[in-house]
Amino acid sequence: MQSTAESADHQPRTNAQLREEATARMIETAIRLIAEKGAARLPLVDVGREAGYSHSLPTYYFKTKTRLVVEVYRHLVLSFQSRSRAWIKARFPGRVRSGMENLEAIVRAYLGLAGQNSTRPRAMHLMWAESFSSVPELREEVRALNARSLAGIAEQLHAGIRRGEIDPDIDVESLAIAILGLLRGATAQYLLEPETVDIERLSNTIVAMLRGGITTRQPVSAPTETS
Repeated sequence: MQSTAESADHQPRTNAQLREEATARMIETAIRLIAEKGAARLPLVDVGREAGYSHSLPTYYFKTKTRLVVEVYRHLVLSFQSRSRAWIKARFPGRVRSGMENLEAIVRAYLGLAGQNSTRPRAMHLMWAESFSSVPELREEVRALNARSLAGIAEQLHAGIRRGEIDPDIDVESLAIAILGLLRGATAQYLLEPETVDIERLSNTIVAMLRGGITTRQPVSAPTETS
């Protein structure tokens, strides 16, 4: 006799479940295609066919290419946030303290995720660049993420100042911009020439630059990498 769980597994999926599955597959397909050739050159028909559906299904679900591209970017942002938290949790034992320790974790997670799988970072960076060139429809989404990213870095700098571990004379807002720009540029360099860039050494270098340039005392040591 079948158990309740087994019976549930054989229940036909609802229209809502089928729609959710189809949109998820098309978004993942769009991410891969954008990573290969950018959002501006992404045909909706290719998304449907590459995802295993008809060429018209993306238009049926998303209506326009703009809506699909915006949804892809939002998905990438949420995915990056959750993957960053998981990356930090796996490599920094215990609770990460706000301030310099958390700033170091942000640096290492940002670059470490690019080293794990370059498809999502490549798509995200291409869309970021295209937002002020060939895909201006993305600009507001990118600006919103940019503001949150800068605020998050600034928050850690202020926390480090309160703890007495970061120089109180630094220009927090300008330094936050510099750190975010440095992370994006370093990631772009890795995506361009992954065979010549050692992610761990690059992370160590950036952390050492921050420690040497903005700290007032020796911060906690770097975490031990897990296999």
